[in-house]
Amino acid sequence: MTYEVISLDTNVLIAALNPSDVHHEAAVGFLEAHSGDPLVLPAAVYAEVLAVPGARVVRRFLEAFRLRPIFSAMDSAAVWELAAERYARYAQNRKRSGDGGPRRILADFLIGAQSLKQPGLGYTPAIATLDGRFYARYFPELKLYALRAE
Repeated sequence: MTYEVISLDTNVLIAALNPSDVHHEAAVGFLEAHSGDPLVLPAAVYAEVLAVPGARVVRRFLEAFRLRPIFSAMDSAAVWELAAERYARYAQNRKRSGDGGPRRILADFLIGAQSLKQPGLGYTPAIATLDGRFYARYFPELKLYALRAE
């Protein structure tokens, strides 16, 4: 039997923190349903959620759900190289297609790369996100919990 380590994308936490967010119920429902599972915050997610106004509230929220940042694997060249490889692929795809969709930043790729590389042996890497298409395309190795239909 393998166990999952579920990384949380920033958008899930932002939605859970904001009761007026259209995805609030889905985000909170996911966190509650998976409260017994290993839920982790990649380092970049931790930085992004602490950057929002009201970091004190964010810290209390993280403590209430027992969510801790994971910094493991960030000192590994493999994480940075994987993020760079997938970011380069995205840049080539965007240039070739003339895509006018939202631009991606390197942090998005670091989240995916750390989520994929950090769980350790015997664990299935997974991610919960509101942006399933992005992770399905650039990190198909991750088990995906897409909290909205796309």
